[in-house]
Amino acid sequence: MMPYGGIMRRTILLVILAILGSSAVYAASLSIAYIDTDRVMMESQDTQEAQQLFQAEQQAWQDEVAEMDAEIQRLRDDYEQKKMILREEGKTEAQNRIKELADQRDAKVNEIFGDNGKAMQKNAELLEPILDKLKNVIEAISTDDNIDIVLDASTGGILYAVPSLDITDDVIERMNKLTDGETDN
Repeated sequence: MMPYGGIMRRTILLVILAILGSSAVYAASLSIAYIDTDRVMMESQDTQEAQQLFQAEQQAWQDEVAEMDAEIQRLRDDYEQKKMILREEGKTEAQNRIKELADQRDAKVNEIFGDNGKAMQKNAELLEPILDKLKNVIEAISTDDNIDIVLDASTGGILYAVPSLDITDDVIERMNKLTDGETDN
């Protein structure tokens, strides 16, 4: 007769083997692919267009700040030239005007480039439809090619994969075809 502990160990071992065996069979039937979303984002026409729009907007913001910087510098230079002949109230007024404009400049920079500023909002606004399209293209390719799982190589989670599992080119091609189709209409 086997001790109670031995029966329990055998039962647990059999259950573990059954689970591992069924997991291996299920895993063997899975179809897995991967994409490099960083590359998709660099090479898709949508992203390139969005980047051009963002850069133009960003340049306008930088020009606005540069104008404020130039005005601050002009006021500082003017103050330095005239401070010897200005009365105390004139000096105070000039210094206050420079400080006020510098504070406005800092507020403008924060409004545009700060956390949740115009730049971040514009970037999110431009990326949202691209990410939606990317998701839809991945789902379409996965459905068409019976792929169960699509991994993202750009996150660093894939240490090795057979290159034939990479569907990045397919994703870029479909996204660009959708973009071309949108511009043809």
